[in-house]
Amino acid sequence: MPRVLVSGVNGFIGSNVTAELLKAGYQVRGTLRGAKIESCKAAISHKFPHLEVVQVDDIATADLTDVLGGVDAIIHVAVPLPFGGSDLKENLNIAIEGYVNVLRQAVKAGISKVVITGSWAATIDPTMEQAFEGLVSTEKDWGHATEEEFLSGKHADNPMWIYSAAKILGERAAWKFAANEPSLDLSIIIPPFIFGPYVPGFPLPVAQSALSSNQHIYALLTGIVPPPLPPLFCHVRDVARAHVAALNVPKATSDVEDKRFLICGGSLVWKNAIEYLHNTRPELKERIPAVDAPVIPFPGPPTTIDASRARRILNMEKYCDWTETLVDTVESLMETEKTWVKA
Repeated sequence: MPRVLVSGVNGFIGSNVTAELLKAGYQVRGTLRGAKIESCKAAISHKFPHLEVVQVDDIATADLTDVLGGVDAIIHVAVPLPFGGSDLKENLNIAIEGYVNVLRQAVKAGISKVVITGSWAATIDPTMEQAFEGLVSTEKDWGHATEEEFLSGKHADNPMWIYSAAKILGERAAWKFAANEPSLDLSIIIPPFIFGPYVPGFPLPVAQSALSSNQHIYALLTGIVPPPLPPLFCHVRDVARAHVAALNVPKATSDVEDKRFLICGGSLVWKNAIEYLHNTRPELKERIPAVDAPVIPFPGPPTTIDASRARRILNMEKYCDWTETLVDTVESLMETEKTWVKA
């Protein structure tokens, strides 16, 4: 079977992608930062003895010649983000090279098939106002952000704007690069908020701050109603399934962006989640918000996602619904927090 390189193999998405690849019979080589490599190797060796792990400290700048030897395809999950620091040019470089360096290295190594994890944030304006304007997001949609605006510094104190702009500029740079490299076969999987369980056998998050988007559901377990975020979600296993499916899709014949895929499992609304947990997990009632706890309303009708392209091309016909996603996430989080007590 082909060998696939997965960046950030120990991460929330990367570990789920890896598990899906191994289940499908692929060989997997995963990248890790040096500080984590020995502890991760020790953790995964029992359950995943055939998983190969290699050190890559900065995927936005690394020469991947040796890492890509014998690799047939790349799934680039660990796209770095320019959070922190006052050097705006460096932040912009991270935003772009976080996508493009892997593509450049793939071409140099003679690898054509690359799948990258994108973000729904790239399809709407970085102000996030469009998230509550009742729109329907499609693969043709892009948020508006320019390099000049990024470098101006006027949004430097707005992490959400920086995140969204980085996703917009990075993904645009990736497609521009792919359009100029005829040998490259790029797919980008674009989910909204990702929830779900951690993969048994991989290192678990060491604190609440390391829970990624699952921190919003963990907030419920601490009695807090999360803020009114866009309710669109995707179960992490569905996200992983889409990445693996993209490996088998033929190269786009005209517009390279025809392999830009939005995926979505529906909407998860906090009030509904609280009521569902009270009804199905009464033992949690002392931990979670009361059924009548005040919930800040959405500022407008939530935008939805048209995932028909992924349904048609990736065979993403069925997704885990919000109740299954909620329960899977809660159960995994409760197991994870037990390790914090022991630490």
